[in-house]
Amino acid sequence: MRRTAVIASILTFAVACDKATPDAAPAVPLTDLGANPTVLFQVFGARDGPRAAPFAVVVGGKLDRITLDDAGWRSLDTIVFRAGNRLSLYHQGRDIGVAEVARGMWPENEDALYSLPGCRLPVPQADLRLDATVPIEESVEFLASSAPFAQPAGDRRLPTEAEAQGRTIAGAVAAEAQIGSEDLASLDFHARWLRTGAGYEGRTLVATYLDPAGGDAGPGSGHSTNIFVLAEDSAGVLTTSYRHTASGEARTIESMRVYNHADLDGDGVAEILLEAWQYGGAPTLVLLSHRDGRWRETFRMPVDWCARTQ
Repeated sequence: MRRTAVIASILTFAVACDKATPDAAPAVPLTDLGANPTVLFQVFGARDGPRAAPFAVVVGGKLDRITLDDAGWRSLDTIVFRAGNRLSLYHQGRDIGVAEVARGMWPENEDALYSLPGCRLPVPQADLRLDATVPIEESVEFLASSAPFAQPAGDRRLPTEAEAQGRTIAGAVAAEAQIGSEDLASLDFHARWLRTGAGYEGRTLVATYLDPAGGDAGPGSGHSTNIFVLAEDSAGVLTTSYRHTASGEARTIESMRVYNHADLDGDGVAEILLEAWQYGGAPTLVLLSHRDGRWRETFRMPVDWCARTQ
Protein backbone atom coordinates (compact mmCIF):
# COMPACT_ATOMS: atom_id res chain seq x y z
CA MET A 1 0.00 0.00 0.00
CA ARG A 2 1.06 3.62 -0.55
CA ARG A 3 2.96 5.38 2.20
CA THR A 4 3.44 9.12 2.16
CA ALA A 5 6.94 10.42 1.48
CA VAL A 6 6.91 11.80 4.99
CA ILE A 7 4.65 9.45 6.89
CA ALA A 8 3.20 12.21 9.02
CA SER A 9 0.13 13.98 7.81
CA ILE A 10 -0.01 17.05 10.04
CA LEU A 11 -3.07 19.13 9.80
CA THR A 12 -3.99 22.73 10.22
CA PHE A 13 -7.43 24.10 10.15
CA ALA A 14 -9.22 27.07 8.64
CA VAL A 15 -8.93 30.30 10.56
CA ALA A 16 -10.68 33.61 10.05
CA CYS A 17 -8.79 36.51 8.53
CA ASP A 18 -7.35 39.07 10.94
CA LYS A 19 -9.51 41.84 9.47
CA ALA A 20 -13.13 41.04 8.72
CA THR A 21 -14.76 42.41 5.58
CA PRO A 22 -18.44 42.62 4.66
CA ASP A 23 -18.01 39.55 2.47
CA ALA A 24 -15.90 37.57 4.97
CA ALA A 25 -17.14 34.15 6.06
CA PRO A 26 -18.32 33.87 9.66
CA ALA A 27 -15.52 33.20 12.10
CA VAL A 28 -15.18 29.56 13.13
CA PRO A 29 -15.59 29.14 16.92
CA LEU A 30 -12.32 28.34 18.62
CA THR A 31 -11.84 25.01 20.34
CA ASP A 32 -12.50 25.47 24.07
CA LEU A 33 -9.43 24.01 25.77
CA GLY A 34 -10.94 24.97 29.14
CA ALA A 35 -13.56 22.26 28.60
CA ASN A 36 -10.75 19.70 28.83
CA PRO A 37 -11.43 17.97 25.49
CA THR A 38 -9.81 14.66 24.68
CA VAL A 39 -7.21 15.34 21.99
CA LEU A 40 -6.60 12.84 19.18
CA PHE A 41 -3.21 12.40 17.52
CA GLN A 42 -1.49 10.83 14.60
CA VAL A 43 1.65 8.99 15.65
CA PHE A 44 4.07 8.72 12.78
CA GLY A 45 7.65 8.55 11.62
CA ALA A 46 10.57 6.20 12.12
CA ARG A 47 10.50 3.56 14.83
CA ASP A 48 13.48 5.12 16.60
CA GLY A 49 12.12 8.68 16.34
CA PRO A 50 8.31 8.74 16.35
CA ARG A 51 6.32 11.93 16.67
CA ALA A 52 2.73 12.90 17.48
CA ALA A 53 0.59 15.68 16.05
CA PRO A 54 -2.99 16.63 17.01
CA PHE A 55 -5.74 16.30 14.41
CA ALA A 56 -9.08 16.38 16.28
CA VAL A 57 -10.78 16.67 19.66
CA VAL A 58 -13.65 14.87 21.36
CA VAL A 59 -16.07 17.05 23.35
CA GLY A 60 -19.15 15.53 24.92
CA GLY A 61 -18.70 12.37 22.87
CA LYS A 62 -18.59 14.33 19.60
CA LEU A 63 -15.62 14.45 17.26
CA ASP A 64 -14.60 17.88 16.00
CA ARG A 65 -11.70 19.51 14.22
CA ILE A 66 -9.26 21.74 16.08
CA THR A 67 -9.54 25.51 15.58
CA LEU A 68 -7.19 27.68 17.62
CA ASP A 69 -5.52 31.07 17.58
CA ASP A 70 -1.78 31.53 18.19
CA ALA A 71 -2.11 31.45 21.97
CA GLY A 72 -4.40 28.44 21.77
CA TRP A 73 -1.91 26.33 19.83
CA ARG A 74 0.77 27.13 22.40
CA SER A 75 -1.61 26.32 25.24
CA LEU A 76 -2.45 23.00 23.60
CA ASP A 77 1.25 22.17 23.42
CA THR A 78 1.65 22.98 27.12
CA ILE A 79 -1.35 20.83 28.07
CA VAL A 80 -0.76 17.67 26.04
CA PHE A 81 2.95 17.74 25.16
CA ARG A 82 4.53 18.33 28.54
CA ALA A 83 7.53 15.98 28.91
CA GLY A 84 6.44 12.80 30.68
CA ASN A 85 2.79 13.00 29.60
CA ARG A 86 1.45 9.62 28.48
CA LEU A 87 -0.84 9.14 25.48
CA SER A 88 -2.99 6.05 24.93
CA LEU A 89 -1.84 4.26 21.78
CA TYR A 90 -4.00 2.40 19.22
CA HIS A 91 -3.39 0.25 16.15
CA GLN A 92 -5.84 -1.71 14.01
CA GLY A 93 -8.69 -1.31 16.47
CA ARG A 94 -6.67 -2.35 19.53
CA ASP A 95 -5.19 -0.66 22.58
CA ILE A 96 -1.45 -1.32 22.16
CA GLY A 97 0.11 0.52 25.08
CA VAL A 98 1.26 4.09 25.64
CA ALA A 99 3.43 6.77 24.11
CA GLU A 100 5.36 9.01 26.49
CA VAL A 101 6.15 12.58 25.47
CA ALA A 102 9.92 13.05 25.39
CA ARG A 103 9.84 16.66 24.17
CA GLY A 104 7.07 19.02 23.21
CA MET A 105 6.96 21.71 20.56
CA TRP A 106 7.94 24.75 22.65
CA PRO A 107 9.77 23.72 25.83
CA GLU A 108 10.71 26.59 28.09
CA ASN A 109 14.00 28.25 27.13
CA GLU A 110 14.43 26.01 24.06
CA ASP A 111 13.93 26.46 20.34
CA ALA A 112 10.83 25.07 18.65
CA LEU A 113 10.95 21.38 17.82
CA TYR A 114 10.80 22.19 14.11
CA SER A 115 10.19 25.09 11.75
CA LEU A 116 8.96 25.57 8.21
CA PRO A 117 10.03 28.12 5.58
CA GLY A 118 7.52 30.94 5.36
CA CYS A 119 5.53 29.68 8.33
CA ARG A 120 5.17 31.80 11.46
CA LEU A 121 3.41 29.15 13.55
CA PRO A 122 3.79 25.43 12.74
CA VAL A 123 1.28 22.95 14.14
CA PRO A 124 2.79 21.58 17.39
CA GLN A 125 4.39 18.16 17.37
CA ALA A 126 6.11 16.10 20.05
CA ASP A 127 8.91 13.55 20.15
CA LEU A 128 7.76 10.29 21.72
CA ARG A 129 9.00 7.15 23.41
CA LEU A 130 6.77 4.18 22.56
CA ASP A 131 5.90 1.47 25.06
CA ALA A 132 3.87 -0.82 22.79
CA THR A 133 2.56 -4.33 23.32
CA VAL A 134 2.99 -5.22 19.62
CA PRO A 135 6.07 -5.39 17.39
CA ILE A 136 6.87 -2.00 15.86
CA GLU A 137 7.79 -1.80 12.18
CA GLU A 138 10.45 0.56 10.87
CA SER A 139 7.79 3.11 9.94
CA VAL A 140 5.03 3.95 12.41
CA GLU A 141 1.37 4.75 11.63
CA PHE A 142 -0.57 4.71 14.91
CA LEU A 143 -3.35 6.72 16.53
CA ALA A 144 -3.35 8.10 20.08
CA SER A 145 -5.52 10.02 22.52
CA SER A 146 -4.90 12.18 25.57
CA ALA A 147 -7.42 10.09 27.57
CA PRO A 148 -7.97 6.35 27.03
CA PHE A 149 -10.86 4.86 25.05
CA ALA A 150 -11.87 1.20 25.34
CA GLN A 151 -11.64 -0.51 21.98
CA PRO A 152 -14.26 -2.73 20.27
CA ALA A 153 -14.34 -6.20 21.79
CA GLY A 154 -12.02 -8.61 19.99
CA ASP A 155 -13.48 -11.88 21.22
CA ARG A 156 -14.21 -13.13 17.72
CA ARG A 157 -11.26 -13.89 15.49
CA LEU A 158 -11.10 -12.08 12.18
CA PRO A 159 -11.35 -14.28 9.08
CA THR A 160 -7.98 -15.07 7.56
CA GLU A 161 -9.40 -15.03 4.02
CA ALA A 162 -10.44 -11.70 2.53
CA GLU A 163 -9.30 -11.71 -1.10
CA ALA A 164 -12.13 -13.65 -2.73
CA GLN A 165 -14.91 -11.69 -1.04
CA GLY A 166 -13.00 -8.46 -1.53
CA ARG A 167 -12.58 -9.01 -5.26
CA THR A 168 -16.25 -9.86 -5.61
CA ILE A 169 -17.56 -6.76 -3.89
CA ALA A 170 -14.95 -4.38 -5.33
CA GLY A 171 -15.63 -5.76 -8.79
CA ALA A 172 -19.35 -5.20 -8.35
CA VAL A 173 -18.77 -1.60 -7.24
CA ALA A 174 -16.46 -1.03 -10.22
CA ALA A 175 -19.05 -2.44 -12.63
CA GLU A 176 -21.74 -0.14 -11.21
CA ALA A 177 -19.38 2.77 -11.89
CA GLN A 178 -18.86 1.48 -15.45
CA ILE A 179 -15.21 0.67 -14.77
CA GLY A 180 -14.33 -2.42 -16.79
CA SER A 181 -12.17 -5.37 -15.86
CA GLU A 182 -9.51 -4.16 -18.32
CA ASP A 183 -9.06 -1.06 -16.15
CA LEU A 184 -8.50 -3.23 -13.09
CA ALA A 185 -6.12 -5.76 -14.62
CA SER A 186 -2.93 -3.74 -14.08
CA LEU A 187 -3.80 -2.53 -10.59
CA ASP A 188 -2.64 -3.84 -7.22
CA PHE A 189 -5.43 -5.42 -5.19
CA HIS A 190 -5.55 -5.50 -1.39
CA ALA A 191 -8.24 -6.83 0.95
CA ARG A 192 -8.37 -7.40 4.70
CA TRP A 193 -10.75 -7.46 7.62
CA LEU A 194 -10.81 -4.68 10.22
CA ARG A 195 -12.05 -5.11 13.77
CA THR A 196 -14.39 -2.10 13.92
CA GLY A 197 -17.38 -3.11 16.04
CA ALA A 198 -19.63 -2.20 13.08
CA GLY A 199 -22.36 -4.50 11.79
CA TYR A 200 -23.69 -7.73 13.21
CA GLU A 201 -20.28 -9.42 13.25
CA GLY A 202 -18.39 -6.36 14.47
CA ARG A 203 -15.98 -6.39 11.54
CA THR A 204 -15.49 -4.54 8.27
CA LEU A 205 -13.98 -5.72 4.98
CA VAL A 206 -11.80 -3.22 3.13
CA ALA A 207 -11.03 -3.89 -0.54
CA THR A 208 -8.87 -1.64 -2.70
CA TYR A 209 -7.69 -1.51 -6.31
CA LEU A 210 -4.70 0.84 -6.39
CA ASP A 211 -2.49 1.94 -9.29
CA PRO A 212 1.12 1.23 -8.22
CA ALA A 213 2.57 3.32 -11.05
CA GLY A 214 0.27 6.33 -10.68
CA GLY A 215 -0.71 6.11 -14.36
CA ASP A 216 -0.62 3.66 -17.27
CA ALA A 217 1.79 5.89 -19.23
CA GLY A 218 4.15 6.47 -16.33
CA PRO A 219 3.92 8.22 -12.97
CA GLY A 220 1.16 10.84 -13.20
CA SER A 221 0.62 10.22 -16.90
CA GLY A 222 -2.12 8.60 -18.91
CA HIS A 223 -5.05 6.88 -17.26
CA SER A 224 -5.45 5.65 -13.67
CA THR A 225 -8.13 4.05 -11.50
CA ASN A 226 -8.81 3.67 -7.80
CA ILE A 227 -11.53 1.58 -6.16
CA PHE A 228 -11.98 1.72 -2.38
CA VAL A 229 -14.79 -0.22 -0.69
CA LEU A 230 -15.89 -0.95 2.88
CA ALA A 231 -18.47 -3.62 3.67
CA GLU A 232 -19.93 -5.43 6.66
CA ASP A 233 -20.67 -9.14 6.93
CA SER A 234 -24.12 -10.13 8.21
CA ALA A 235 -24.94 -13.84 8.23
CA GLY A 236 -22.59 -14.40 5.31
CA VAL A 237 -23.98 -11.54 3.21
CA LEU A 238 -21.71 -8.59 2.49
CA THR A 239 -23.31 -5.16 2.36
CA THR A 240 -21.36 -2.19 0.99
CA SER A 241 -21.19 0.62 3.53
CA TYR A 242 -18.73 3.01 1.84
CA ARG A 243 -17.45 3.29 -1.70
CA HIS A 244 -15.06 5.48 -3.62
CA THR A 245 -14.48 5.09 -7.35
CA ALA A 246 -12.23 7.22 -9.53
CA SER A 247 -11.10 6.58 -13.08
CA GLY A 248 -9.63 9.08 -15.49
CA GLU A 249 -6.59 11.27 -16.07
CA ALA A 250 -3.87 10.06 -13.73
CA ARG A 251 -3.04 13.51 -12.37
CA THR A 252 -6.63 14.31 -11.42
CA ILE A 253 -8.14 11.21 -9.78
CA GLU A 254 -8.32 10.87 -6.02
CA SER A 255 -6.99 7.67 -4.49
CA MET A 256 -7.67 6.38 -0.97
CA ARG A 257 -6.19 3.98 1.56
CA VAL A 258 -6.72 3.16 5.25
CA TYR A 259 -4.27 4.95 7.55
CA ASN A 260 -5.50 3.24 10.73
CA HIS A 261 -8.65 2.72 12.79
CA ALA A 262 -9.72 2.86 16.44
CA ASP A 263 -12.68 3.87 18.57
CA LEU A 264 -11.84 7.53 19.10
CA ASP A 265 -15.04 8.77 20.75
CA GLY A 266 -15.97 5.94 23.13
CA ASP A 267 -19.17 4.83 21.38
CA GLY A 268 -18.01 1.22 20.93
CA VAL A 269 -17.47 1.47 17.16
CA ALA A 270 -14.15 2.39 15.59
CA GLU A 271 -13.53 5.43 13.45
CA ILE A 272 -11.53 4.84 10.27
CA LEU A 273 -8.90 7.37 9.27
CA LEU A 274 -8.24 7.39 5.52
CA GLU A 275 -5.51 9.04 3.53
CA ALA A 276 -6.67 10.52 0.22
CA TRP A 277 -4.40 12.02 -2.44
CA GLN A 278 -3.98 13.08 -6.02
CA TYR A 279 -0.75 12.40 -7.87
CA GLY A 280 1.95 14.88 -6.87
CA GLY A 281 -0.29 16.61 -4.33
CA ALA A 282 -0.33 16.77 -0.56
CA PRO A 283 -2.58 14.17 1.05
CA THR A 284 -5.84 14.82 2.86
CA LEU A 285 -7.03 12.91 5.91
CA VAL A 286 -10.64 11.72 5.85
CA LEU A 287 -12.24 10.66 9.14
CA LEU A 288 -15.08 8.13 8.76
CA SER A 289 -17.68 7.34 11.44
CA HIS A 290 -20.27 4.57 11.27
CA ARG A 291 -23.86 5.82 11.48
CA ASP A 292 -27.12 4.20 10.39
CA GLY A 293 -25.34 1.28 8.73
CA ARG A 294 -23.00 3.44 6.65
CA TRP A 295 -19.52 4.87 6.95
CA ARG A 296 -19.86 8.63 6.62
CA GLU A 297 -17.26 11.38 6.39
CA THR A 298 -17.10 13.26 9.68
CA PHE A 299 -14.71 15.76 8.18
CA ARG A 300 -11.78 16.14 5.80
CA MET A 301 -8.52 17.69 6.87
CA PRO A 302 -6.19 18.96 4.14
CA VAL A 303 -2.55 18.48 4.98
CA ASP A 304 -0.73 21.68 5.84
CA TRP A 305 2.13 21.79 8.31
CA CYS A 306 1.60 25.48 9.02
CA ALA A 307 -1.01 26.89 11.42
CA ARG A 308 -0.26 30.52 10.55
CA THR A 309 1.73 31.99 7.68
CA GLN A 310 1.57 35.67 8.68
